[in-house]
Amino acid sequence: MDNEAFENSVSKSSLEERRKSSVRKVENHRRITLATITSGVVMDTSANDPVNRNHPADTITSVASMTFTANPSRKISRDAAPHIDNYRTGYKTQLSLTRPTLPELYDPTGNGQDPVEKRADPTNQDNLNRDKFGWIEGVLIRNMMSIWGVMLFLRLSWVVGQAGIGETLVIIAISTFITLVTALSMSAISTNGEIGGGGTYFVMSRILGPEFGGSIGIIFAIANAMDCSLNVVGFAQAVQDMMMEYGGVIIVDGGLNDIRIIGTLTLIFICAICGLGAKYETKMKDVMFIIMLASLTNFITGSIMGPSSEAEEARGFIGYSIDLLNENWKPSYTITSGQMQNFISVFSVYFPASIGILAGANVSGDLRDPNKAIPKGTILAIIICSISYAGVAIICAATVTRAATGFVEDLQNGTNLNCNDTIECNYGLYYDYQAMALVSAFAPLNYVGCFAATLSSALSDFVSCPALLEVIAADKLYPYWMVGFWGKGYGPSKQPLRAFAFTFVLALAFVLIAELDMIALLISNFFLATFALMNFSTFHVSLIKPIGWRPTFKYYNTWLSLLTGLLSIASMILISLPIALITIAIVLFFYLVVLYRSPEVNWGSSTQAQTYRAALTSIQQLVHIEEHVKNYRPQILVLTGLPNTRPALVDFAYLICKNNSLMVCGNVVEERLTFEMRSNLQQKAYRYLRFTNIKGFCSVADNSNLHTGVAAMLGLTGVGKVKPNILMMGYKNDWLTCDRNALDQYVLTIHTGFEMNVSVAILRLKEGLDCSGIIADIDDLILKAPTKKAKENSTVNVETVVSTTTIQIEIRPAKEGGTKKDKKKKKNKLEQKISLRDPTGNPLPKSVLNSIILFQRKQKKDTIDIWWLSDDGGLTLLLPVIINRRSNWSETKLRIFCTASGVHELENEQKGMAILLSKFRIDYSDLVIITDVDEAPKSKTKKWFDGLIRPFLQPGTNGPHITEGELEAYQYKTDRYLRLRELLLDHSSDSNLVVMTLPIPRKGAFSAPLYMAWLEALTANMPPFMLVRGNQTSVLTFYS
Repeated sequence: MDNEAFENSVSKSSLEERRKSSVRKVENHRRITLATITSGVVMDTSANDPVNRNHPADTITSVASMTFTANPSRKISRDAAPHIDNYRTGYKTQLSLTRPTLPELYDPTGNGQDPVEKRADPTNQDNLNRDKFGWIEGVLIRNMMSIWGVMLFLRLSWVVGQAGIGETLVIIAISTFITLVTALSMSAISTNGEIGGGGTYFVMSRILGPEFGGSIGIIFAIANAMDCSLNVVGFAQAVQDMMMEYGGVIIVDGGLNDIRIIGTLTLIFICAICGLGAKYETKMKDVMFIIMLASLTNFITGSIMGPSSEAEEARGFIGYSIDLLNENWKPSYTITSGQMQNFISVFSVYFPASIGILAGANVSGDLRDPNKAIPKGTILAIIICSISYAGVAIICAATVTRAATGFVEDLQNGTNLNCNDTIECNYGLYYDYQAMALVSAFAPLNYVGCFAATLSSALSDFVSCPALLEVIAADKLYPYWMVGFWGKGYGPSKQPLRAFAFTFVLALAFVLIAELDMIALLISNFFLATFALMNFSTFHVSLIKPIGWRPTFKYYNTWLSLLTGLLSIASMILISLPIALITIAIVLFFYLVVLYRSPEVNWGSSTQAQTYRAALTSIQQLVHIEEHVKNYRPQILVLTGLPNTRPALVDFAYLICKNNSLMVCGNVVEERLTFEMRSNLQQKAYRYLRFTNIKGFCSVADNSNLHTGVAAMLGLTGVGKVKPNILMMGYKNDWLTCDRNALDQYVLTIHTGFEMNVSVAILRLKEGLDCSGIIADIDDLILKAPTKKAKENSTVNVETVVSTTTIQIEIRPAKEGGTKKDKKKKKNKLEQKISLRDPTGNPLPKSVLNSIILFQRKQKKDTIDIWWLSDDGGLTLLLPVIINRRSNWSETKLRIFCTASGVHELENEQKGMAILLSKFRIDYSDLVIITDVDEAPKSKTKKWFDGLIRPFLQPGTNGPHITEGELEAYQYKTDRYLRLRELLLDHSSDSNLVVMTLPIPRKGAFSAPLYMAWLEALTANMPPFMLVRGNQTSVLTFYS
């Protein structure tokens, strides 16, 4: 026991010594690290270490963070502890820590450097430390003040009079259901990670993507301006009523013009307050909130006290009455403003009372913790305000009659409620919009409450619209002249003054309407569209369930969100079909604008998740479906190297695959590539494809020779049924002079294709396909090109332009640019010129340029000759048919050449082939049956071929490349190919394209030089030539 006690004491003291010796202060930041902690984590030992209790200056911070020393020898591991700043992707933080990369961890002897702690930019401190609001002040009060708006004081009593208390409660319940479920949906989205400024727009755009998000952001911004005008008109109407009540003051006509004048002056005041900043606007709302509470208390007190004079009673305020409540229970719709009211029309007038639920979310950038504040404040505000609306409605129905004359004499005679065609009534729930003031204990306080409610709602809306425009402009979804112009900030605080001006003008336009019910009708559809898309976004993301969908708010339902979205759309249509169609058209317009422009944004939207899920599901389904000849698609692995080095080969393969099938650009590299080198190669390849708008993929095989790399790509490229079934390669023009090993590798690659049961195609141009030594690398030009233009590239129409100083390739994307000058150009195309030069900077010859852009240009009216010599399944015939269907090859005609064994079979062969082609539904201009293919070639042709192969007959290191015995054994093949050469020169030397069945290189039968000599005989000095051989599986059928 003594030994154990001694050992324990020694271990404790040694541990204490290690702790003391390992504590180091880092600069002046008082951040301490322990050299004995291999992970570099700053550990919290202050709670258990008595030494640290006595020396607070030496205590270790309790926040786990990553610290790096200047001396690498002191660091046992480069691993970094998990830190929140390493996971921020979209916002500037006060302290940003750089996580070490995998190469830095895996290969410490490489070029990786130690991670460096980054300090914040001091210029951002003002934005980071500015005043933020909690959930009560920022969301709850703001939402309640927006919901307690003009409808509560000026229209709720009218709603009760028209619909009765029963249907009024139904209207309130429907509105509450829509807004509450929308709030639940918004809460789910807003708690699925941090949200920035922009509120509703930010939430929806990041879920539904830029197309729907941008369009609904614009709609919501306009709706906020309209809601501001609604409350301003309500304020003006309340002021007008108060002026008439307490003095009979008339400005102009005591009608709409007075409302316009008061509303314009009020809007100027609101604009001035909002221009001071959100802080002053919020403080003003707090004062108004207190006034609102006092006003509602005043209303309830007055209802309990009952009428204080006969004048009030003559106006229809009789105090609480069960009989009156029963009388006002059922609806009694009348004509208002020349329109017969019904449930839907009354609902459309009331619904704007519910749209204030997004006021708090719209200022999410000013909230301390929007993830918690928005759900808590929004839901609580809806519940409180809905109860208050229902309570006010019940009080009005129980204390005020539907109609009254307002004359005391009629009250004394008992006829004040007898309204008919001869006795006009101007008071009661039907006619008196100030019924709440009538019931209140002190009527002027009710007016003040109405002023507070309308002004606070108008302030919230006026602040929200510029904020939305600013955020939308920052995302650059729309052209600068359309949205970006309004989002420019001015001054140290970057106030969007243009957006404020736009909001003012737009709100003023609606204020000048001066019809409260008309504005309410317009605004209802805009907000219902917003609510519909908000619910649909939650439904969509919760249905797709991407891995990142983990909201902390759990009280939402996928199908309830869908139901509410459909209910919102149905409400839009029922309220007003024309306005609903206009709203949908506006949403669709802005959707198409974003879809057309395709902005470079990647927000991880649910549509992206759905695209992946749909693609994965489709691929998985295809795996279990047996391939059918009717659904055959040529999926090509084309050996381009870097695509920009063989542009003609890429263009030719894309002629076949465009909007049709898979194209993969393969690049085989002999040396072993690091991750960075591989990534750079792929990025360079994709940049070229994207710039030319070629929809394809890139694959890189390293540390292998040509045929093993191709075998690896054929075996591993693609997934399921979406994988290459054609190997396309360029013709090896230097086969006569290249290294023997390179020649063998080339022919072995052809063998590899057939061994893996895929079709093989070889394309040859007279000038060759490899441009790597002819033209300078255009990747730098692509990188320097404006991103917007590069992104907007569509199908490329390339033409050559000859000038005295340079020759240029003009890449004209089909999508229009953003300036008026560009729009005036032919076919609304934006012109972007890239000057192609040789590596030394000199202009390229026109002939070289023509070969580079050969398959991009419009082809002249000539022919595509198809030499279908062997039945390979029909691929030799199918590929030129696909090419002929492309727009720039559509004017060419197909000529088909086949062989017959003799003249006596000519008629039968021609008739049979014609029947076959008609069953394949292939249009052709001519069908030629060759009968003399087996004749001996001319001596001139033989002499040419002998000169071609003579160098390979000379003895080499391991003997001759082509032996005399091999030549004799395959003399019949040589003669046939030489005779075919003669026929090709006679019939197809002027064609646009020649397609011929590729001779099969039987495994181990003959040498690579002899096989290449045969291919040379077929293709030398010919137009663009493609040799193709299917895998002997049918790709054509005449069955439906």
